[in-house]
Amino acid sequence: MPSEERTNSSYLHIIQSQLLVWVLLTYSIGVGLVKHQGGTLDWVNILFGSLLGVFLIMMRLYLSAFFDHPSAPTCKLHPDDPRRAVLKSLDRQTLLVIALTLLTAGALDTILLMVRGAINLSTVFMLGLAFLISFFAATPPLQLDKKGYGEVGEAILICNLVPAIGYLLNEPNLHVLLIMLTLPITLLYLALKIVYSLETYAFDRTHRVESMVVRLDWLRSMQAHNYLVLVAFLFVAVFALLGQPWSLTWPMFLPLLIGIFQIIQMQGIINGAPPRWKVLKLTAAGTFVVIAYLVSFTLWIS
Repeated sequence: MPSEERTNSSYLHIIQSQLLVWVLLTYSIGVGLVKHQGGTLDWVNILFGSLLGVFLIMMRLYLSAFFDHPSAPTCKLHPDDPRRAVLKSLDRQTLLVIALTLLTAGALDTILLMVRGAINLSTVFMLGLAFLISFFAATPPLQLDKKGYGEVGEAILICNLVPAIGYLLNEPNLHVLLIMLTLPITLLYLALKIVYSLETYAFDRTHRVESMVVRLDWLRSMQAHNYLVLVAFLFVAVFALLGQPWSLTWPMFLPLLIGIFQIIQMQGIINGAPPRWKVLKLTAAGTFVVIAYLVSFTLWIS
């Protein structure tokens, strides 16, 4: 029994719970914008839409585990990779069954939304794009996660497509304000992914793990991180000048101090200071989560 419990725990361990939380957080931005604009909210559609985002993320994770399994001919994990030991204890076919079950659940969810009349052409396009990014991030021959492009696809999926789906399930067409609100969040998410990958850079580089940081190399990744954080808040200022309401803009500047502290830490590493990964990761996650939460909160209370 204890052995079975450990195995079940390993299957659940594949689920990255923070990703699910972030999906629901950004999804609430799209729905919140509908509420902010005075639109009518259909809570059944909202629930089904949120499940779609969760299904897509989980399907990607289990498909990735299936193709990374040590018994798979497509496995590229180094024998020293700790993820290989975790996957080795799992049944590969079970991973595929879980992934296909999630895919089926997503398809049924979409059909229910179509029956309810919530799906239009714009929604179909966004859902199709979200599916393609999730599917080909983990599936050969593309396997974007293994070629250094997975982080970009994940950022677009979580920070742009998921909010857009939440919005389109309640409104017929996208609004430019949604792009203004989510683009800075997307850049901060990419900066967060760089921070997470930098900690394992030495292992990834020596064991031929293709990530965005490995493709860019150590120094350029850290410089890109700093630019992403700066440009994210620069976009907030520019969008304010282009007509984004000030009531939505000023809360987005509140995490600026956290972002500056994030840049200071990264610049210190560039200058030779010993990295404090836990603090840096917490700061990067804080910048992303706080700005996403403040955007969502402001939309819902306004």
